[in-house]
Amino acid sequence: MLAETVVVSGSVKVANNGQLILARGARANRPSNADTGSLWLETSESGSVVMVYTGVNAENADSGWEVLGTQDTSRVAFKYRDVINYAYVAGGYKNASPWKTVHRTVAATDQTTNVGDLLDYPSSYSVGACNKRILFMFSVNTDGAWRGPQEVVDTYTSAVNMITETNYAHQNKFDLANARGQAGVPFQETLNCWICGGGSSVTVVEKMNLTNESMFTRTWVTNASSLGLSAFSDEDFGYLYGSENGQKLIFATDTFQNKTQWGASGQQKGISSKVGKGYAGNEGTYNGGYNLRRWHYATESNIGNVAKPYGNCGEENFSMGQDWQYMLGNYDGAQNNESWKFYYATDSGTSNVAGLKPYAHDGQSSGHCGWKN
Repeated sequence: MLAETVVVSGSVKVANNGQLILARGARANRPSNADTGSLWLETSESGSVVMVYTGVNAENADSGWEVLGTQDTSRVAFKYRDVINYAYVAGGYKNASPWKTVHRTVAATDQTTNVGDLLDYPSSYSVGACNKRILFMFSVNTDGAWRGPQEVVDTYTSAVNMITETNYAHQNKFDLANARGQAGVPFQETLNCWICGGGSSVTVVEKMNLTNESMFTRTWVTNASSLGLSAFSDEDFGYLYGSENGQKLIFATDTFQNKTQWGASGQQKGISSKVGKGYAGNEGTYNGGYNLRRWHYATESNIGNVAKPYGNCGEENFSMGQDWQYMLGNYDGAQNNESWKFYYATDSGTSNVAGLKPYAHDGQSSGHCGWKN
């Protein structure tokens, strides 16, 4: 049974009696540049089967062609379940001064606008997650002072309504049970997130149900890291890493597996996508990162490093997007407002597109991004 609507395009004829006549032939004769949705009746000595071109690099796909009715459509469904049109970057700091500020970036125009000081308190070395409306920022320091990534900060969660672009009133159910510094936060779309690490000794994991906006603590234990943790996420799995180790989180079972170190450091942040691959800094710590490790989710293999559009950086504020994502502020030896637009399809991008930089302060590394339709 098809999980997606298949739009048939090209190479289909209708006979006078109303029957469909498909283009046909051996596997070797299939079109190499077919449109998505094209059908091909593949003939061989063992029989015939109808193939559909999806372009998906899936286990049961053959150069983008899959048997009609059995195609793996999960990646397509995941990508378009929520179409991301806006990114929001919140918090960050410059020279030990943290900010409450939030900026909005419009994907259609690459333009960024300051929408105000919407956090309850200034937030540095920030982490968070979002549902379809609300961006949650975890471990916000309630005394307003700057804290470093290894310092255990607070249990307080501040929140922003991305629809109305206003502060979202604090509720105790948002808050953590464990005070943390810079944590790693894998997320399952807009449904759940897991807050991991944050300080060199915090190993208990907390999970937030992003639908009912409630936090609860479980007894899962994950690795800590001396320079904080970072993460990137797929549809069914999260990939967590610090400066010493790496783990994989299976969302369906809330279980962690020890894996390779996905990125060079917890300060070399992760980039998530909905196209079957994730990214993490290949070298450096707070800065010094010039390349991204490119991970293929299905095989958990590095499929080749690619250059960052803006080099010598770390502590980046990364959004997730549909066909491209943004970096909105980083650290390159100083906290700055540098930016980039990075295309998933080509693994390349452009730095400092006109109008893309956040601008309310003279620098804001180590903030956090959310996104919405």
